[in-house]
Amino acid sequence: MKSENILRHSGFMRLLAGSSATLLGDQFTMIAIPWLVLHLTHDSMVLGTVMACVGFPRVALLLVAGVLVDRYSPRAALMASSLIGAIVLSVFGTLVLAHAMTVHWMYVFAAVMGVVGSFTIPARMSMLPRLVEPAQLQAANSMMMAASQGSILIGPILAGLLSATQKGLGVAFLVDGVCFLIAAVTVPRVPAHTASEPGTEVRLLTSVFDGIKWLCSDRTLRTLTCYWAMAALIASGPVQVGLPILVQQQLGMGSAVFGVLISVNGFGQLAGVALSGLRLLKAIPLGIAVCMIDLIAGLAMFGMGVNHLLAVSVALMLTLGMGMGFVQVSLYTWIQNRIPKQMLGRIVSILTLIMTGVSPLSALLTGVLTHYISMPQLFVIGGGLLSSLALLSMLMSRTIRSVQAVS
Repeated sequence: MKSENILRHSGFMRLLAGSSATLLGDQFTMIAIPWLVLHLTHDSMVLGTVMACVGFPRVALLLVAGVLVDRYSPRAALMASSLIGAIVLSVFGTLVLAHAMTVHWMYVFAAVMGVVGSFTIPARMSMLPRLVEPAQLQAANSMMMAASQGSILIGPILAGLLSATQKGLGVAFLVDGVCFLIAAVTVPRVPAHTASEPGTEVRLLTSVFDGIKWLCSDRTLRTLTCYWAMAALIASGPVQVGLPILVQQQLGMGSAVFGVLISVNGFGQLAGVALSGLRLLKAIPLGIAVCMIDLIAGLAMFGMGVNHLLAVSVALMLTLGMGMGFVQVSLYTWIQNRIPKQMLGRIVSILTLIMTGVSPLSALLTGVLTHYISMPQLFVIGGGLLSSLALLSMLMSRTIRSVQAVS
């Protein structure tokens, strides 16, 4: 099916609108959190632990959330989590505006939003294959990626400008709350879940174990998962914690420039999504493309560590974004087609659990390491390790090289 047919699918268009609103709002929170923490404490260790608090609740709940999504309703899970997120963000933004925010409340907010995300992620990803036909999935993912990256183009710039003041920080969280509310009211209906035969209900832990067993039996997906986990351990912490600090200390600039860099990265991802449709580039095996992109990402991290010029930072973020966008559509489609639909929620939860478990650990390690080495040194070391991992995996792993995009 072509993308123009997708545009006439009312359920998909509702999901597209909600997803775009959520991502647009997330840009405001993503920019505001580090600047609020640095405003309150000026401590990279605190920033690392706050970012970790977003991830640890997901580690605890994602498997349970995935089973519940499979067993009951991804629509109900998405609506409930979006409404809760809207309420929490509204309260948090009000506290910031009232100058009542403390570091302790930052930890509470991060943990609650982590809980919200543990249900939102598997629900949203498992809804798309239920809404559209298999032949439409590639076009649907392309539209979702393009609209999402479009949201990134303007969101970080506005968020960066708002985050320059205490009042603006509060408004940034309120804007995200409104976006979560839009996401809640645009959740589409999905085909009714097939009822289980009497006596076929299984325990929750058994359902989780079945998902883990299936993932472990798939050698290709298992190998890719291990690779992603190692790459995330190396890169996610320095990027989450270190990028705003590099902008502040190494470039000598503020939140507005941080927002511009995130927007430039989003523009690069949008360009990468467009380039992924070129017939010539589709000839590159997906597994090799993933490693090549991570190789470039490592070089970009290395460059950020030694760079003191804004123009160079913009070029590095643009290049990194293009690489990410190029592989995202094909990779998501490959995963969705590989996993049985009746297990999609729990498998996605397991995969996300691995990544969200590694990311907060990486953020914590980054916070600790910055007490012993400088942030630029951390970027240089991390970039070298990521490029080495990607190159060795591409050369030595036949399994990774064999991964092909879904045609």
